[in-house]
Amino acid sequence: MVQQRSDVPPLRAPLAPPLQDAVPKPADIIVEELHRSVVARRAVVGFLVILAFLVTGVPCKADPIEGATAEQLRQWLKQYPKADANHDGVLSVEEARAYYEKLQQERVKKRSPSKSTFQREFTFATMSDGVKIALAVGYPRGFDLADRSRKWPAIFQTCGYAFVTGPTDPAQFGDRYVTVNASIRGTGASGGALSPWRPRTWQDGYEIIENWIVKQPWSNGRVGIHGYSWPGLMGFLTATTQPPSLKAVCVGGLIDDFYRGISYIGGIRNCGFPVDWLNNYYAADGPFGSGLAAMGARGLDKEGYLAVVNSRPARDLTKDMLWLVLHELFDGPKWHEQNLATYASRIRAPILIGHAWQDEQTGPSGWQLWKRIPDEVPKRLVLTNGNHGVWPDRDTEQINWFARWLLDDGEGKAPDSVGRVACYFETSNRPQANARFHGEPLRAADFPFPQTRWTRYYLRSGNRLLLSPGEKAEPPGSYYVGHSAPIGRNRRATYSMEFPKPTAVCGPAVLMLWAELTTIDTDFFVLVADLAPDGQLYGLQRGLLRASHRAVDAERSDYVDNGGQKQLIRPHHPHISLQPVTPHEPTEYAIEIPAFGHVFRPGHKLAVVIMQPMEGDPVGITKSGAPSYRYDSHPPPGTVTILHDAAHPSSLLLPVLPELPRLPDPPVPLDQQAGIQPANAARLTHPKSDGK
Repeated sequence: MVQQRSDVPPLRAPLAPPLQDAVPKPADIIVEELHRSVVARRAVVGFLVILAFLVTGVPCKADPIEGATAEQLRQWLKQYPKADANHDGVLSVEEARAYYEKLQQERVKKRSPSKSTFQREFTFATMSDGVKIALAVGYPRGFDLADRSRKWPAIFQTCGYAFVTGPTDPAQFGDRYVTVNASIRGTGASGGALSPWRPRTWQDGYEIIENWIVKQPWSNGRVGIHGYSWPGLMGFLTATTQPPSLKAVCVGGLIDDFYRGISYIGGIRNCGFPVDWLNNYYAADGPFGSGLAAMGARGLDKEGYLAVVNSRPARDLTKDMLWLVLHELFDGPKWHEQNLATYASRIRAPILIGHAWQDEQTGPSGWQLWKRIPDEVPKRLVLTNGNHGVWPDRDTEQINWFARWLLDDGEGKAPDSVGRVACYFETSNRPQANARFHGEPLRAADFPFPQTRWTRYYLRSGNRLLLSPGEKAEPPGSYYVGHSAPIGRNRRATYSMEFPKPTAVCGPAVLMLWAELTTIDTDFFVLVADLAPDGQLYGLQRGLLRASHRAVDAERSDYVDNGGQKQLIRPHHPHISLQPVTPHEPTEYAIEIPAFGHVFRPGHKLAVVIMQPMEGDPVGITKSGAPSYRYDSHPPPGTVTILHDAAHPSSLLLPVLPELPRLPDPPVPLDQQAGIQPANAARLTHPKSDGK
């Protein structure tokens, strides 16, 4: 008989999960003043220190709020828009102080045992190979173990974060489910070797569901999986093992391909977030602090925890994902065997997936997993602009999905196959400033949307984007590649156009670029942006490609039938070998622009900026305002000439929607749309006269 542990207070998940805790060094986010100014750099570093005070309450030597500078207050307002009590767009010291005190009060309330009285149990499940996996179980209010007449479904979550060492409060799901959290092997109080991306760990999830959860006397035999980010990734992989009792999955923040999606985008290593995050495997207090958290949750002393650690077998560090990111420069079996995309077709449980276009952590391509799941499986996809964690109406969506598949009274809520894809536009990052923080979603049966009008815009002289290709001998554009940061007009080429009426774009894009190099290799960075009437540039999505990785696998690329013509919408680069560029010879490059959704309002222009990668990516920023992705890009100096003539028609294929979706009312300003940040447009674009 299991023992109930109601004396241990619940372990509260951190306000910012470990996926957001990597502290990136300051970097150029297109605003050149930030790149050049030592004072600005120090301000960002100081902000991170003060932010730690605001969020965690860890005391500093002096009161950080009282002495805050104007720049620090502006940064705090970006991070905590709700602190602006009078909604005047300016954060005062008094408002910052009041909001800090409010956070402290809320923190105390959340920690109050009287506010969290659900029963909890800490136990272990023994796997088929003898490894013991630590479980933290939350029983809903009204649960009575002695009442064998009432059966409960369960919601399962697994990863290596600290918060899963304690149970999830069943109130999060309306007190209608038992919650079961599992620390994956090698984390928390679990035995075994840490290896999240290999089948043995996913098999643990299968065995916990089939050999532990559904065999409990309270179980009704139905289990759901939920999770966002790492818990979502592990939940998705567990679902690929096809547990018979798994009846519903609700996950988001996914990565389809670890190589292409975040580690080597376009063949260029991302030494920012992936490296910072994976480095947490080796923390002294356990991966992501999970060891220390397990000691607190389970009342383990140092000797008890060390006994768990010492029971774990040594692992081959050359198989760790961080080793691959650092040293496995090409795609291949070592990457394929750990990718979610490799196994997605095995999923059979009804699944709901959420995805944000500008996700600064797990990247822009996780929605592709939805496409790989068989159509006969009930599945839904929710898309939106936004950073990591943005998912409109997530709680409602999740509760309804689980009710449909896990509860006896949910059978009538059949999923709508016609509207199984829901895409939100202009989701706000300031919900308190609008009646609603998003509009009504655009719904369809598939994505990209079947009604999409794939439209080709040609790069033309004078920095223009036009519907017609270049003339016979049209002058080219160019930019310079150097060792220094790409600052100045000669370091980038910009093309823009204004739509004749408000226009919605949604889906993947591709830049077919004809260029000549003066050297044998280079790195391309392509920013697709909204150029506002006031001259500010807002990054929407980006694509990268190392020229020597330009080979395209036609069979694995994605195409659409566009007016009887086969159009490439997502090039697949094998990334298995290098192909030098012949200097001064026209060469075509297919550069993938991952999917995004955006509405160009009146007076706003579509802008395409082509340059070498900056140290910091301007799309997908962290909460501090610093870039999350940083590229290991050191191309040889030289000139890139962009060709526009009839024989070399450089072009951008865009997914244009025939009608506008229903948008929020009143409109959400660009700088308040989730995931979209302003950049220094004056230094990124040519003068307006050049674009006429």
